[in-house]
Amino acid sequence: MYELIDCHCHLDFDAFDQDREQVIERAKAKGISHIIIPGVKRENWARVSELCNTSTQFHACYGLHPYLASEHSDNDILQLRDWLDQHDCVAIGECGLDYRKHQAEKSVQLKYFNAQLDVANACSKPIVIHSVRATTDVISAIKNYPGLRGMVHSFSGSYEQAVVLIDLGFYISLGGAITYDHARKIRATAGKIPLDYILLETDAPDQPDAAHARQRNEPAYLVNVLKSLSELRDEPPAEIAEQTTANAHRLFDI
Repeated sequence: MYELIDCHCHLDFDAFDQDREQVIERAKAKGISHIIIPGVKRENWARVSELCNTSTQFHACYGLHPYLASEHSDNDILQLRDWLDQHDCVAIGECGLDYRKHQAEKSVQLKYFNAQLDVANACSKPIVIHSVRATTDVISAIKNYPGLRGMVHSFSGSYEQAVVLIDLGFYISLGGAITYDHARKIRATAGKIPLDYILLETDAPDQPDAAHARQRNEPAYLVNVLKSLSELRDEPPAEIAEQTTANAHRLFDI
């Protein structure tokens, strides 16, 4: 068993309300030493905070998710700044851009994303970025903030884009997608990018690995992401676990 850090897990979501304690125990049994819990809207920040106060192994992020951009308000950004004055966190987010169909207008998403980049830059915190079909615009936005650090969670861009992000000081976070044989682009990227800029995540309860397709995801399944990454890179799982865990400690200062 190796020490692992789940760098992106929505442990506060309702999907875990019936058995959260059991989920946590299963994660501990698999060597998950820390879990990063991102906030997605103002209304759930308190729940994230309360959960993180129950254990030193849980670490809060606070942000406004692009999937919910049509529900956010300008006041939420002001509330975020006030919240951060009173609550500890390891990063800002989850925030970013999502250009799939039926999402909010790009201009609306960019407004909230840029505002949260401002917040992260002002408080010298890393930023947790959600990017779906939007990596070019994400890169353009973060180039305006030299020295800003962070991660792109559940990375789905190209190898070339990953290299640019790494050059900008960002980590590439990999999850269940790399366990699927048909996910050729991200599997190829995962096999080539520098290990010292890779993080591991589940995005639970979403994005389960191939062994749990169409089931609820949970942090204990991070070991399957590790196994797939080891096979893709032809590197020992112990080596990958040690380095990705060190990466997470370094980025989130935990």
